[in-house]
Amino acid sequence: MNTADISYTNSDNSFSIFRSKKTGYFNMTKNHFHNEYEIYYLLSGERNYFIGDRTFHVIKGDLVLINNFDVHKTTDSGVPSHERILIHFRKEFLQNKYNEMQEILFFLFNSGHNTIRLPAHERNFVESLLFRMLQEVQTMPMGFEAYLQSLLIQLAVFLDRHIEKGLNKPFEHLSETHKKISEIAQYISRNYNQPITLSLLSERFFISPYYLTRIFKKLTGFTLIEYLNSVRVKQAQILLVESRWKMDKITEKCGFGSISHFGRVFKSVSGVSPLQYRNINNNSG
Repeated sequence: MNTADISYTNSDNSFSIFRSKKTGYFNMTKNHFHNEYEIYYLLSGERNYFIGDRTFHVIKGDLVLINNFDVHKTTDSGVPSHERILIHFRKEFLQNKYNEMQEILFFLFNSGHNTIRLPAHERNFVESLLFRMLQEVQTMPMGFEAYLQSLLIQLAVFLDRHIEKGLNKPFEHLSETHKKISEIAQYISRNYNQPITLSLLSERFFISPYYLTRIFKKLTGFTLIEYLNSVRVKQAQILLVESRWKMDKITEKCGFGSISHFGRVFKSVSGVSPLQYRNINNNSG
């Protein structure tokens, strides 16, 4: 059962914030990536969070940072029920502040610190910023969006400084099995434009096909084909917006066997056809 406490999205979809409780065991069902920055804060419970090519164990008080187009998915860690605050934003939300924030955001979301575990006093400060954001979207006083922008900037600068001071512990794999699955995900991410099969991965990484299929799903939340398709579609989305390449070239560059297969997979992941995606995003700015 899901209980949404607070949900707000502004008029141009450049900023949203949610606070929700989920009771019982819960896994994200949809393969997920988007052209937005994401900040995830776990208020209670524990989660496993797969980001890019590795799984992080997230506990109460942890922050998770998701860059534009990072493939990600949350799964339960054996602990039922959790509560979290989730922020999505685009550069458009920062408007005239984006130029001075560009370097800060680039460092924050590209530093390699996908998860941040803060000491208690810093956690209290971060929570105060998040709770003020939630209060603003509930009451909507005059100038509340400008204040939301200010609070978001404070949060980003604070987290940048925390990372820059070397206070955040480096990532460590949860186990040797997690490390092996991460290596396989990295291989897929780097070779998505080549033919990739279960038998190829099984032989290359010395894992039986049955065990690889089962453990990849268990540790990442994705089946192998879901992950491969997500990586390929993510790259296709970038090319559809940032290049003028024709569909046959994008099909080839992203590892799809045919334009018809590309179209089917793209629509199943994105909800629209490649051409619709290109038109929507080229007309949005």
